[in-house]
Amino acid sequence: MIRLCLPKEPYWLDLPFGVRLHVRPLTTATYEAARIKGWRKARAVAREFADLKAVGGDVSGLPDLRDDDAVAGFSQLLFAQSLARTAILDWEGVLDADGAPAAVSDTTVADLMLIQGVAEAFVGLYTAPHEAVLAEGNVSRPAADGTSAAGLDIAASAATTAPPAPVTEAAPPT
Repeated sequence: MIRLCLPKEPYWLDLPFGVRLHVRPLTTATYEAARIKGWRKARAVAREFADLKAVGGDVSGLPDLRDDDAVAGFSQLLFAQSLARTAILDWEGVLDADGAPAAVSDTTVADLMLIQGVAEAFVGLYTAPHEAVLAEGNVSRPAADGTSAAGLDIAASAATTAPPAPVTEAAPPT
């Protein structure tokens, strides 16, 4: 069973470093669009990385995108930035370089998500209500007819004889 209790009105998230974000409710469509956008952009930049480097372009702000792990990390950053751009309506505790309150814009939101602790906390807290609903839906209870009663544990004696499947190109992160 799943309880329908997701936020329907904007609310505040308290992040590290005294940052507070006023966010709109998360929808599945928003989450998936941000996830796919992050993955697609990271793959596109990774494809262009070698060409850019070969012609002397500035790649100093990028990880080495010839490495799949670096591409996955870069994808996660782009996901956080995309999700934050859609979610954040207002904020407190975010200052510009001169120490004045920073205005919410695509650029300042992207800059805020460059701070690892803030990005990680934002994604975790912002998606937490959805994760809680999904976790609640995964609860297993004993069946009324008793078929789920404890049985003999035979997994310990099972032998692994086949090697794992070969690894292919990574799929978009979930």
